[in-house]
Amino acid sequence: MKSTNHVFEVAYTEQELEAKVEGMKSHGYAKNNIHVLAENADILNAIETQEEVQTHETETLTDKFKSVFTGQDAVRDELNKLNLTETEIEEFHDILENEGIVLYAEQQAHGQ
Repeated sequence: MKSTNHVFEVAYTEQELEAKVEGMKSHGYAKNNIHVLAENADILNAIETQEEVQTHETETLTDKFKSVFTGQDAVRDELNKLNLTETEIEEFHDILENEGIVLYAEQQAHGQ
């Protein structure tokens, strides 16, 4: 899946996540340029340790507390930083809310 200047992948299990990370690395993406968004801290810790990719937990206790008082959604805030369309934000938000995992990396220019 492609949008703006990012390449996206979606996984639903730790094994699928590992395969997607390996696939991105085999396509030339540096592991420190691969980002993983998920609610499951255990999966994030495992993949961060194993693959050394950038991880972002989408719903920490602090985020939930902030959302109650500000009305802002931390997941949407994170997705907004990627310059996605509203439709894409909704799609990825739904994936994350349903225990999915979103991976992304900056799209590389040709010749890199």
